[in-house]
Amino acid sequence: MAVEQLEPLACGRDAADVWEHADAGALDDHERTCPHCRSAWADHDRLGVLVTRMAEESRESLRPPPSVLAQVMGAVVADLRPHELLEIGPDAWLSRPAAEAALRHAVDTMGGLRALRCRVEQETGEPDGTGVGPRPVWVRVTVAARFGVDLASVTARVRQMIVTVGERAIGVPVTGVDIHVEDLWE
Repeated sequence: MAVEQLEPLACGRDAADVWEHADAGALDDHERTCPHCRSAWADHDRLGVLVTRMAEESRESLRPPPSVLAQVMGAVVADLRPHELLEIGPDAWLSRPAAEAALRHAVDTMGGLRALRCRVEQETGEPDGTGVGPRPVWVRVTVAARFGVDLASVTARVRQMIVTVGERAIGVPVTGVDIHVEDLWE
């Protein structure tokens, strides 16, 4: 199975390399001063804080306010058809809407874009080539962009963020990300 090569940042650097250098505390002069690399580095830090906070929260602290619970229950009752599930392990499954919500949230934490819609498609066939892990997914996300944002740079960062969230938070490899910019805001 071929893994899609992600687009580089607008400056030509690979966001994954910048993230690795930031983790190792080994950013070079370009990465410390380049606005594109700094944005990728900031996205990495925000994702790390978010994932760490989610991992540390106890189940008790995750109680939603009553209004949210009522809205969710209303949606569940209104939509009784079973949702398609994504395989995330040998005997582990995740609902597609839950995975899509997590990816939309990751996009929304980034500056310059807001997620409108997200669709996750799990590939058919054998799991990850080893026969052990989950089958990879392809993500299609529709976004609104802030007017004046560097679309090439921000979409490259979004791709990297979605790949990372898919692998680290959801537990499935992401082989591709399609981003459709549908709207602008000031």
